[in-house]
Amino acid sequence: MAREGETSRPPAGEGGEGLLQGTIERVTYADAKSSYSVLRLLPEKGYGPPASTDLFRAERCTAVGKTDAPTAGLRVRLRGRWSHNPAHGQQFEFEELTVLPPDDRMGLVKYLSSERFPGVGEKTAERIVDRLGLEALDKILAEPALLESVPGLKRSVREALVAAARHEQGSAHATAFLRSLGLGPLQAAAVLKRLGPECEAELRRDPYLLVANVPGFGFASADKLASSLGLAGDDPRRVRAAIVHALHSAAEDGHSLLARDELGQAVRELVTAPVDEPRFAQELAVLAERRDVVVERSVAGAERVYLPALAHCETELARNLARLLAAGPVKALADAGALAAFERSSGLDLHPTQRAAVLGLLATPVGLLTGGPGVGKTTITRAVVELARRARARVLLASPTGRAAKRLAEATDTDAQTVHRLLGYEPAEGGFLHDLNNPIEAELVIVDEISMLDVTLAHHLLKALRPPTRLVLIGDPDQLPSVGPGNVLRDLLNSGVVPSFRLTQIFRQAQDSRIVVNAHRIQSGELPVFPERGDRSADFYFFREELPERAAERLIEVVTQRIPANFGLDWTDDVQVIAPMYRGPCGVDALNERLREIQGRLAPGRREVRQGARVWRVGERVLHTRNDYEKEVFNGDMGRIQSIGEGPEARVVVRFPEREVLYVGSELSDLTPAFAITVHRSQGGEFPCVVMPLTMQHALMLQRNLLYTAVTRARKLVVLVGSQRALELAVANADQNRRESALAEKLAAALERRR
Repeated sequence: MAREGETSRPPAGEGGEGLLQGTIERVTYADAKSSYSVLRLLPEKGYGPPASTDLFRAERCTAVGKTDAPTAGLRVRLRGRWSHNPAHGQQFEFEELTVLPPDDRMGLVKYLSSERFPGVGEKTAERIVDRLGLEALDKILAEPALLESVPGLKRSVREALVAAARHEQGSAHATAFLRSLGLGPLQAAAVLKRLGPECEAELRRDPYLLVANVPGFGFASADKLASSLGLAGDDPRRVRAAIVHALHSAAEDGHSLLARDELGQAVRELVTAPVDEPRFAQELAVLAERRDVVVERSVAGAERVYLPALAHCETELARNLARLLAAGPVKALADAGALAAFERSSGLDLHPTQRAAVLGLLATPVGLLTGGPGVGKTTITRAVVELARRARARVLLASPTGRAAKRLAEATDTDAQTVHRLLGYEPAEGGFLHDLNNPIEAELVIVDEISMLDVTLAHHLLKALRPPTRLVLIGDPDQLPSVGPGNVLRDLLNSGVVPSFRLTQIFRQAQDSRIVVNAHRIQSGELPVFPERGDRSADFYFFREELPERAAERLIEVVTQRIPANFGLDWTDDVQVIAPMYRGPCGVDALNERLREIQGRLAPGRREVRQGARVWRVGERVLHTRNDYEKEVFNGDMGRIQSIGEGPEARVVVRFPEREVLYVGSELSDLTPAFAITVHRSQGGEFPCVVMPLTMQHALMLQRNLLYTAVTRARKLVVLVGSQRALELAVANADQNRRESALAEKLAAALERRR
């Protein structure tokens, strides 16, 4: 007869589905981001590994799978299958984990002394079990006063223990409720983590809370749950959730807002049910009243709808930028004589348009410098910095990413930093050190690569600047816009109120570069020009392969063999593969794995560490994938693994352009391989050589500004590999991912009000 919580079903053999039941002795590894865990289990009788000949002898075993916050001491039932891992031997791969109540003294003591019950150590847990027995948890929940009989148990510990026991009970009931609605274990854990043990009552009241409150839950997932709870297809809550979801989806696509009519159409496509105009207007008004959305009216009278945070950032960015612009006219930091002296001392002979740009930028409270490659933006920036210094002005330089800041520092021979560091993020406060009440102290702030600035970061930057501080913004409007919502650079140009200096003249030294010439050809909608076959002296090549699989093979050959042999470049250091998408044979993921494998063969014996299913090695290029303000490493920062430390927990040191950063244990999930990266990830960077695959599998992403951005990341060499048709499509597609925003209109209006 099986005990409560057990089953008489025998364990499965290798490859077959079955059960494993026992107590977690140790959590070997747990990744908070992916929930991937490695557990060491003591199985109960009858649940040993399939290789065991004695089903009544417990053999410790390893279980791997995804589960939220596993804890040593928990008694669990796992559903999955046994397998053999080449590196780690036999293990149980589970798809589902169910927590069971402890059924013996040792298990209950370990459970009560786990991190789930703060303040209860092993000795205290032993006293509780000795006094209340194996039913201690049930008794605590039914009659908390019984804890007063436990010797040496302080009141604060008793109260915390009762609260934790109730939380555990509520979590178990909530998990059962969520699983009954068809949610998977990870989905249920995510809901429980965000909404707490009382989530059942909240979800019965409004299941669409998931859309706005639980990461990873879109409208479709919430809709499925709502259907399980019996909500009708035309329920008002469903329409409101579709509105919020549509705005979030638009923000992910780069839009700060949606026009009211466009939003209505998106909602009707989501709910696939009749939503007439009065009904849509009614639910939109409810959300606006609750401040879940913001509805504004344009100068032309059309309504536009925002998520509240984006409405605030856009409005305040316009207001603070107008405040700086209204500070003019300002005293010029240099005149024509000072500029002439600088030209003589530096050996420069600037073009008249360049001189006008230098003097203009030094004579305005806010100035904008734009232009493509080879037109002298770096020269102008260097001149502005030097002349401002000669005028005894304190100059601060920044860029959105660490590698862009490093390039800026090298170009100007001046310290530069990321915008985040310039603003001074305070982890304890959860905000930036510099704001309206504590502005940045400088006479001139220069920010490069502003095509990467989204509306949120731009808002925080402008909030931290106050007259008489001046601002110079530098960027290329033909590059891809920011990953985050907004189109700041183009909006500033379109506003017509920011003094702007666009450089268009390609100078003689740049005219010899096919990279520069072809970048401008692409921007103009013309195909690049390539050297004659056999010419090994050029800097721009195209290897034609129509099939994606053959293009991938050719690209690997070009990167690892042809480029090192013909150009003397070390592909592991100097060559950056930039791909339009993650998927497919020519996608980032597949190319990364192949290049990592080749590097591993070329440099055997390098120290490595395993994190989940991935192995990291010393010397590998990596990319950080989220903003980590405490480490001061941000989404898109690239580095190289410098060292891997000893010990039971992975300790990896990564060298970034600005500093070395230590990653411990599950923090490694913030890294991804970077031999191949997407075009968006490449922004702000500059590499000796760029290799880019172009295939029709990537047709949805093939656009002129994407190809232009990738090409302009290279200093010495560009190699395209793929389909002629894909190249022609990319050049011809001038749809530059139109983004909805109202910054230009708001900026002009804010400045007019100040005048």
